[in-house]
Amino acid sequence: MAKGRPRRHSKRVRISARGYDESGRLEYFAATHLHHVGNDVRYSGKPFFLEPWQRDNIWTPVFGTGKMKHGVFMRRYRTALIGMPRDFGKTELACAMLLSEATMHPVYNGQYGIIAYSSDQAKKILKTVKLMISSDNELSEVWEIGDEEITNKDNSSAIKIFPYSEGAVQSWHFNLLIADELHVWRDAKMYNAIISGMGSVPNSLLVAITTASGERKGILWDLLNGTEDITSVWDDPEAYCWWHAVPEDVPITDRAAWRKLILPSWISVEDYERQFIKLGRTSFERYHLNRFPKRKSSAHCFTSVQLAACCRKDNDFDFGKPFALGIDGATSGDSFAIAAYQERDGVGYTHEWVFDEPDETTGHYPLGQIMELVADICMRYYPRVVGIDPNRMIIMSNQLTDVYGIDTTSFAQNNPTMCQATSLVVNLVKSRSIRLKGCRKLQDHLANTVEDDKGSYGTRFGKDEQRSKIDGAIALAIAVLGYEKLVDGQEEWSTFND
Repeated sequence: MAKGRPRRHSKRVRISARGYDESGRLEYFAATHLHHVGNDVRYSGKPFFLEPWQRDNIWTPVFGTGKMKHGVFMRRYRTALIGMPRDFGKTELACAMLLSEATMHPVYNGQYGIIAYSSDQAKKILKTVKLMISSDNELSEVWEIGDEEITNKDNSSAIKIFPYSEGAVQSWHFNLLIADELHVWRDAKMYNAIISGMGSVPNSLLVAITTASGERKGILWDLLNGTEDITSVWDDPEAYCWWHAVPEDVPITDRAAWRKLILPSWISVEDYERQFIKLGRTSFERYHLNRFPKRKSSAHCFTSVQLAACCRKDNDFDFGKPFALGIDGATSGDSFAIAAYQERDGVGYTHEWVFDEPDETTGHYPLGQIMELVADICMRYYPRVVGIDPNRMIIMSNQLTDVYGIDTTSFAQNNPTMCQATSLVVNLVKSRSIRLKGCRKLQDHLANTVEDDKGSYGTRFGKDEQRSKIDGAIALAIAVLGYEKLVDGQEEWSTFND
């Protein structure tokens, strides 16, 4: 097969009449007992009816391929790899598959689970399962909802959501397990631990639902292409694969290919047009065309043309108007950056103070002088927000407060916060809604940023090379998010920094 794409859209399957009956029973259960619980007002609260593409390519092949043995329908496939673009409803479909199987094929002490890459994503999925159960009176009678585990009152079967941890699943032998977003799994260790544990469980099923990964390596790439240690899903007789993507030889901009790709009733070509404008070509190709980019996902966030466009018009930063400060850096190496951001009439204006030449003798930046600069800015111009990560710069944060009496805003550089901040800056630059003229260091640092994929959170700024400096870009992202939420939006910081 050609590297990076399945040799077939899906495996050819032969479904018997008994198989259609089996998958149909599970589908009937989902339609009569499960409801959509997402935040799409067009579907929220409505019965979970499978769309034809879901039934034909996923539900029926996975649940209906097999034969009767000793009075039990034994599935042929023990592993199913489902690849589809973002926003195709992966999470709800996964939860529906799990609840349908666990309820309709009850076994004593059955073990059912979903593995998510992060604790936040695990909580999100667990909430989805709980809402599906609580929205149906009969299911609420069958399943007892706990804080971290859902238990069948009749047979003690358990549904649990697991974070990405090999140790967490070591003692579990799953009847059915959903592997969420396989593209962010680091290596094969977790996958092999799961497969080993499920090997002795009759009729067990591992379903991996994912989009393409950002690089042509890792467990997902290996499962599609095969290695010396891992059999490709296309060659494994007990594995089913449906990989829905635009073929590699089709241009990214081919709208006809987009139309053919878009199967869900809730997605339109206009939605893809908006995403194509907002995202870089690499991210759009990966997330919405479901293709493995030919270059690393660490593609640059901005093109030189985009940054140049933001430098053409005057950058009239007005210290007399409300603005936010963002601070990022290290006492040695890298650089130390302070960025100011404000908006007027829908346009963002910037100002910079960037230190990128440490003392030749000590290799350190003059932290005392930098704190005096911050204090001077605050005393002269009174920024509404001074955003700083106290975990990375605890000394500066404490001294600004204790010595200068400056109230700083805690800005933890975790994935949820930084992906949100990065997205704001990316949208400003790509829409040419931010002025960078006169801020040469900010321009350079933005040019050094690459897309650092963080799974369900999105992307955040990363370095294109080990020695590249991006602290100015990080400081600007802090300032932009601080301004959007605390100056323009007037939100409480705890609403998006927890």
